[in-house]
Amino acid sequence: MSFSEEQLWDEINESWTRMSFKQRYLWEAIKRPPEQWQLRGYGSCWTVALIGSTVIYYNQFEHGFNASNWFEHGVIAQYQSLNWGLEDVLQRQLDIINSGYDVGPWASPPIAGEYPNTSR
Repeated sequence: MSFSEEQLWDEINESWTRMSFKQRYLWEAIKRPPEQWQLRGYGSCWTVALIGSTVIYYNQFEHGFNASNWFEHGVIAQYQSLNWGLEDVLQRQLDIINSGYDVGPWASPPIAGEYPNTSR
């Protein structure tokens, strides 16, 4: 399944319009030019931000932004299927910064609709 950089920018720009001012400030501090990293067992995904040992990426298999630990540049360590907008992932990062720990969630409920059959 191919997901173009142009499609990624559409997702980023749509999310930006929904961001709070605090989310936009964090975004400006951690964003990076989109780069494809490997998501082990699934293929490549577009990374859009780094904050410490966390990478924020777009998971085109699940149609949403997610966050994962990373230990090696270019490799996303953990698969996430949260189907979030970028503003949601940024809010989660703000919550982690404010509280000092990650309370989740680590999965989202199914999203109704028809999806193309993809083999992994």
